[in-house]
Amino acid sequence: MKKLSDTLLALVLSGIIIVLIWLSPQAKAGALSGINMCENIIIPSLLPIMLLTNLLQKSSAVRVFERLFGGIFRRILRLPESAVTPVIFGLIGGYPAGAVLTFEQYKTGALTADEACRIMRFNLCGGLAFTITAVGGYYGSIKTGALLYCASLFSSTVIAIFSAITSKSKSGTKSLSEPLPLSDALCKSAEASGYGIIIMSAYIILFCAITKVLSPPQFLTPLLEITSGIFTAKEKIPLPYCAFFLTFGGLSVHLQIAGMLAKMRVKYIGFLIYRTLGAVLSFGFCKAYCLLFPQSAAVFSDSAVAVPFQFSESASFGILAMLGCAVLVLDIENRKIRL
Repeated sequence: MKKLSDTLLALVLSGIIIVLIWLSPQAKAGALSGINMCENIIIPSLLPIMLLTNLLQKSSAVRVFERLFGGIFRRILRLPESAVTPVIFGLIGGYPAGAVLTFEQYKTGALTADEACRIMRFNLCGGLAFTITAVGGYYGSIKTGALLYCASLFSSTVIAIFSAITSKSKSGTKSLSEPLPLSDALCKSAEASGYGIIIMSAYIILFCAITKVLSPPQFLTPLLEITSGIFTAKEKIPLPYCAFFLTFGGLSVHLQIAGMLAKMRVKYIGFLIYRTLGAVLSFGFCKAYCLLFPQSAAVFSDSAVAVPFQFSESASFGILAMLGCAVLVLDIENRKIRL
């Protein structure tokens, strides 16, 4: 099985490289659109939030949030106080901030592998700045972004409570992490945030180049790279489907945090199942809202209307991309990461 997955991975990657070279003008255009997207959307909306959330977690200010919400986390979510900032600021900052902050706490011993695994089942969403400001602005209404963000929060809350109920572990202990002096915390936060943005931008540029060349079906693009999938769609994606894609995160985001998942001993297949479950819950929340409050949903203009997806003529390239995704998942699975 390992040899087969290695062979498939080599063939798929070689094929993509050849296509990118053969169709270099399209690849360059796609990469350029990815760079513009990072410059105009990702960096302005995420970098300040990532830096500040990292700073809060590394400095003594973290104790305030742990005291305020620690009891709720222990009694309801059965998580320690050290989970407060990764969850709260992960849901505020957006992907991959939740995974990064969770991993930071895991490295210090403030979170066990089981606790980190449970957190990563729900601690992944577009975040306040990206979902409300960027996506909401794209749809022409901040209220639209707020609805999409509430859908993500709803799915995260349901999964968090479900994971707490089904967990066999006891309620978590207090934080073990030691806060840093403000100057040290600021330096380390800037370094970690800058590195995270660079990695995120690299994935976005790569996936923009690939999708520009391969022209996958429109429904597949947000599953591969969420930012370009939403902002370059030929037609605005209906809100319930957009909620689904935002909660799922896309393969690009999954690959950004795959290394951290492995080190936290989170099995990718389990992570993928919960991402899919969360996406379905977000879809249901948004769909129900639009059906129950049609007058309120009217402010979303044509974005609330179910518009059929347009499939590209180059569907075969989309199949190739899906095959590459499957091979990457198999490769991660063959590392035998324990859940």
